[in-house]
Amino acid sequence: MGRVWWRPALCAPARARLLPALALALITAACGASATAAPHRPPGAAAAHLATPCAHRAGATLARATSLPPASIVASAFTAAGGEASCRFTTRGAGGARTLDIVAELDSAPQAFYRLEREVVEYGQNVLWHNEGAAAYPRDIAHLGLDADWLAAAGQLITTDGVRLITILVNAAPAHAADGAEGIAASLARCYLGPLVPQRA
Repeated sequence: MGRVWWRPALCAPARARLLPALALALITAACGASATAAPHRPPGAAAAHLATPCAHRAGATLARATSLPPASIVASAFTAAGGEASCRFTTRGAGGARTLDIVAELDSAPQAFYRLEREVVEYGQNVLWHNEGAAAYPRDIAHLGLDADWLAAAGQLITTDGVRLITILVNAAPAHAADGAEGIAASLARCYLGPLVPQRA
């Protein structure tokens, strides 16, 4: 619930003197803010220089994070239902048991940061509504992109550099992996992050 601030009522003459000054201050602040705002980069142009979903370095990163032989990891490119460029990384152990199944989804649609924030808020609301407990609530991951969260119940990490919305879904991971599912997802997400693009207020 938003904060409610108490303020004394102003008489009509005082309001009449205050409004022009307030309007001038707002105009001046807006002009100053626009003059110092970070230059906007077209998402398409920026994304063209970033790693593709099945980039070689992504597979190599997964091999290190999971202690699996690089040659055992298979990267399969596909397009997600929403049109996002994606890659599924898999491998099979003895007897055909799946030891690795991770999906990386790279969404280059506009407003990546704001869509991430909305998705995390909505996920958190669902956790509360369904009484899933504190362990299921989104957990912030420091120093990863502009913002990043681990959604433990879904085995999903979501982050952004301001250009792409990056989602890593861990369906299966080797039990011997030192950093666990969250650590593996964070390592993979770093492969896809580009220079951070500050967001306009």
